[in-house]
Amino acid sequence: MRSLRLALADLRREPAFTLCSVLAMAAVIAPLILLAGLRAGVVAGLKEDLSASPRTREIANVQNLALDPAWFAALAARPETGFLIPRTRLLAATGSLEAAAQPGRVATVEILPTAPGDPLLPGIPAATDRQVIVTAAAAQRLSLRPGDALRLRIIRRVGEGREVLALDLTALAIAPAGAFDRDAIFAPPALGRQVQDFLDDRAADGSPRRAEGFRLHARRLEDVPALVALLQEQGIETRSRAEDVAALLALDRNLTAGFAVIATVGAAGFVLGLGAALWASVSRKRRTLSLLRLMGLRQATLVMIPVWQGIAYALGGSIAGTALAIGAAQLVNRLALLGPAEGRDLARIGLGELGLACLLATSAAILASAAAAQRAAGADPAEGLRDE
Repeated sequence: MRSLRLALADLRREPAFTLCSVLAMAAVIAPLILLAGLRAGVVAGLKEDLSASPRTREIANVQNLALDPAWFAALAARPETGFLIPRTRLLAATGSLEAAAQPGRVATVEILPTAPGDPLLPGIPAATDRQVIVTAAAAQRLSLRPGDALRLRIIRRVGEGREVLALDLTALAIAPAGAFDRDAIFAPPALGRQVQDFLDDRAADGSPRRAEGFRLHARRLEDVPALVALLQEQGIETRSRAEDVAALLALDRNLTAGFAVIATVGAAGFVLGLGAALWASVSRKRRTLSLLRLMGLRQATLVMIPVWQGIAYALGGSIAGTALAIGAAQLVNRLALLGPAEGRDLARIGLGELGLACLLATSAAILASAAAAQRAAGADPAEGLRDE
């Protein structure tokens, strides 16, 4: 394009002015990229802390309930729900677990229902039939390994005596250390119902029944507050990390708003500074532009010259600003200028931040060149014939 060739030729003719303009643009762009990287690093670090354990997304009921299958179907259909399964009464489904190879060595365990896709048991196949997954605490207490034979005893009182339900089980796997911090086993829901029926002295007739509780995990951290609020509307009290998640989301919003204000001020300075530079450049070369018009150069070509120059300044400033921002980010991360980060990068400058900075700079450059382009469009061919 003729206008692009003329614009670049003009920039090469004044290398000092071009370099100063590029560095001025870089001085505006670099702090904005660094601020965006700091925001991303702080928020990402906090999210990593909260996401380190899948229990962060867990929502548990704190009192016994009476929930029918329709309630579970409706909640499971919501996009915020990542995992949902009915469970038996709180504190009721417990028993004595012992390894068949070490009779007499007993741990009192809770019986937790599990199903395929359990967030607390990543990479572990779902337990079936008489298979259970033992928590790390119980496995350590009983010196268990995957494949060991187990016996679970459930005791209920009948009048002055007691009855015992003995179940022979197999340890399918050992749960990760952070899955559950107490002695427990993850078992198929049918096992929990069998224990509950025994404790309630109820025959297992297979008819639909109401569940006394649930195991619920949100799909994402951001979904935890929404699910907690939904359950509260239904009168269900819960225990969760919703307050921590809400605080993180509020911090993210506040940092985003603060960054937007700073970016707006920076962008305004960028537009005014670049616009003034381009306007001054066109004013200095007005007679030259008039001569070009006299020689037959189209007005549209003249108009595009300051636009292309503005884009060139923006791209050059973006490249230089990116280099400065990356260097500053490495300094922040290496010297922990904002305090200890426990091995994490406080400033994270990724392709998203760089691409956004380049896009915004280019858009601002086009806006800044508008006045200069209008000035260039007004070049009168007759002025080229007059002396300066």
